[in-house]
Amino acid sequence: MPLSRRNWMRSITAGAAGLFAGVGDKLRAADASLAAVPLTITDLIVTPIALPDPPLLNAGGLHGPYFLRNIVQLKTDAGIVGIGETTGGAGVTVALEKAREIIRHENAFAFRKFRPALEKLHTAVYAAVELACLDACGRATNRRLCELWGGPVRDEVEFAAYLFYRYAADNPKLLADKRIVDDRGYGGRSTDTWGEVRTPETMVREAIEFQRRWGFRVFKLKGGYLTPDLELETMRQLKAHFGDKCPLRIDPNARWKTETAIRIGRQLKDLSLEYYEDPVAGQAAMAEVRRETGLPMSTNMCVTRFEHIPEALKLSPVDVVLADHHYWGGFAGCIELARIADVAGWKLSQHSNNHAGVTMAAMIHLAATIGQLTLASDTHYPWLPDGSDIIEGAKLPIRNGKMAIPSGPGLGVALDLDKLARAHEVYEKCGMRNRDDAQTIKLVEPDWDRRLW
Repeated sequence: MPLSRRNWMRSITAGAAGLFAGVGDKLRAADASLAAVPLTITDLIVTPIALPDPPLLNAGGLHGPYFLRNIVQLKTDAGIVGIGETTGGAGVTVALEKAREIIRHENAFAFRKFRPALEKLHTAVYAAVELACLDACGRATNRRLCELWGGPVRDEVEFAAYLFYRYAADNPKLLADKRIVDDRGYGGRSTDTWGEVRTPETMVREAIEFQRRWGFRVFKLKGGYLTPDLELETMRQLKAHFGDKCPLRIDPNARWKTETAIRIGRQLKDLSLEYYEDPVAGQAAMAEVRRETGLPMSTNMCVTRFEHIPEALKLSPVDVVLADHHYWGGFAGCIELARIADVAGWKLSQHSNNHAGVTMAAMIHLAATIGQLTLASDTHYPWLPDGSDIIEGAKLPIRNGKMAIPSGPGLGVALDLDKLARAHEVYEKCGMRNRDDAQTIKLVEPDWDRRLW
């Protein structure tokens, strides 16, 4: 029997009501599910660690036998544990311990609420806690960390080969260092097989091997150790070998006088540098070198905090700023920096210091999140000896100079608690509590001093 128009309308209305009632039930259930995710912070476990460090040379001396990091595990009442990694040193460890009472009973999703209090302790403290909160939030929602910030703008992140002059890992004077507490030694017991690199020719061989192993396209020379003219010759030989296919950078870590930086910089112009990083100290000197050479300048020394920006906008010392979530205020701060970079006309890359796999994962997520971060990022990760990382499984892979976003929720990596415990044991035994490159270099070069060239 055909339906009347009135009955037909009643049936449509009833069906629609049932449909929307079903949708409403689903939305309410989803809201209840999210509201039921209890992510109140209950504890913060702080673990200082020491990981093996090759004898890398720089303007401040020579890396010691270990580098220091602080690892945090942020516990929540959901049973979810978020992890973070930040800079090492006893001062940061003490500050992280103080942070525990500030964040306890707070919600991990509200990490920006306690940013001011944590940054008063140390910028590296907020970076560690924010990262652990983000990791916990990602695990709670089954979302990758980059997705918590709106999703990735790129699926792979490019990194630069970080080239260092260095001593051989089995140098007898360095193996006699009383701080060494592992079983490293000569030959097959050495922490690596790179050998000594203290000439332009050996540096080219190091760069070739970096490209062979990891496929790097961009090369950055850590300068400030050899004389400026020898480092210029190193750059020339790198250019001669790799040609225009591989952008070059040099970072003397402000060990050069202004007149030296200008003289060398004018000759570097022929090499089509991607950027000239911190050859001198201070924004005024950097601006002068920039004017006199016409080279693109970058920094992780003279513009490293938001309070440095007004002077930088006035003096124009740089074209590239190296972001670092450890001292720019975590992911939140680096995202704020990116918007300022748009207005200032700066390009962005990432700064690196020695780090383990937790920071490596964080750097990948950060570069995947920030569209303005278009230049290949620095990383020390290739220098971390195989088997020394603290994450589960092998080190995160580098292929064709790029790293893919880890696929799991949060950071996408997990701590190997046995490896973490061993790294903490090394920390306790070695006695190193702060970095002191000047102390180490005097084991092999007793008369070394950090005079300006």
